Order: sequence, then C-alpha cells, then structure tokens
Amino acid sequence: IVLGAYANKDLSDSSARVLLIRGSDDRVLNTEKYELAKANLPPDSKEIVLEGGCHAYFGMYGMQKGDGTPKITNEEQIRITAKTVADWIGTGGTDAENP
Repeated sequence: IVLGAYANKDLSDSSARVLLIRGSDDRVLNTEKYELAKANLPPDSKEIVLEGGCHAYFGMYGMQKGDGTPKITNEEQIRITAKTVADWIGTGGTDAENP
C-alpha cells in the first residue's frame, strides 16, 4: 500500500499486490516520476485518486511547503484512505472503488 509515493524498485514481475493512493491536489508528489514509476508495478496494481486530497493529509503533521490546497478535511482524507485500504484488503487486493 503506497500513499502519496511511488516504487523506486522494479516489482513488475513480483506477485506483490499493490494499491496506490494519492490526493488530486497533492503538489508535493513528483507526478512525472510517479507516472514513470508505474512501470515498476505489477500489471494488476490498483490506483485510487482521492478527490480534494493533498499530500500532507495522509498523516497529521500539518501542511507541507508547496502542497496543494485540499478540498476535504484531514479527518475526511484519513477516513476515506482507511476505508479504501480496508475494502481493498477485504477483497484480497483484487479491487478497490474510488470513494
């Protein structure tokens, strides 16, 4: 489970189940590197984009310099992230819906 980040190592031939979650307003994550790094993941990896979410809201450490302006609260992003992860784990990592 990868939150607002990407895989630097090639996992494309592994049996790892991968769930990527990022915020639509994340301006800390290098989106160019993020998109390129998707090639490092197994083909059945799942990506979820949290509408209105930002980078800093995957934790509770306050806003980060250069991050986007979130359109949801920190608590909402954590709740949605937790539900998305729980749903994905509950389906054996085969599916997750964009909340």
